Amino acid sequence: MLERYFDAYKKLLRLPDFSPSSQDAIAIQQIAERGALADIDAGRFDIAVSKVRNIWASLRGTNYGQHENKLEVLRAQFVGVGGRLA
Repeated sequence: MLERYFDAYKKLLRLPDFSPSSQDAIAIQQIAERGALADIDAGRFDIAVSKVRNIWASLRGTNYGQHENKLEVLRAQFVGVGGRLA
């Protein structure tokens, strides 16, 4: 995350630092801003990823020139931590 974005989210979410819990709060906010929380809750994982993929360079289809994770791997991790697929 670029510092300029962190500064804005730090203020918006009243975050104390850049700890893992603060980063999680930012990620949830960004997912919500893209309208993907309802998709996650409904198990529409692939649709949710398509809505947020330009935020994270590691998501498939971003074309940022970094390693992109395969959707199948991400989907399996989502299910592995308790996520439910539609």
